[in-house]
Amino acid sequence: MIIGSFGSVCSGGRYENLAEYYTDKKLPGVGISIGLTRLFYKLNELNLIQTEKKSISEVLIIPIVDDLRVPISIATKLRNNGVKAEIYLNSKKLKAKFKYADKLEIPYVILIGEEEIIQNKIKLKNMKTGEEKYISIDDIDTLKF
Repeated sequence: MIIGSFGSVCSGGRYENLAEYYTDKKLPGVGISIGLTRLFYKLNELNLIQTEKKSISEVLIIPIVDDLRVPISIATKLRNNGVKAEIYLNSKKLKAKFKYADKLEIPYVILIGEEEIIQNKIKLKNMKTGEEKYISIDDIDTLKF
């Protein structure tokens, strides 16, 4: 099901011979997926459900790179330390990405671009105060939100 430009909420299908990529056996298959985040976002936006918080995310990671290994690694480290982290993967302009964080009241944004990766740093922005600071990627484990 697609809701306007919102994207897919539910999808599925038959995946003929997909397993052959991973095994020598011939295995037919079917599958489904449900985009719960999208679904609840839209339900909340339409006031069909009420929530105290607009998002459970404490930090939104905005990658400005094609290779997502470093942003995913940072998200994994944060999550392993109990920080609720989300990665923004839609290809929108930077302003729209910050607007997303603002609309969902996500308190912190991490920017990761080529320059940050070269310098082994991330840019951390406090969305309430506007304060920005650079933090070493090696110190990600110590961040608390």
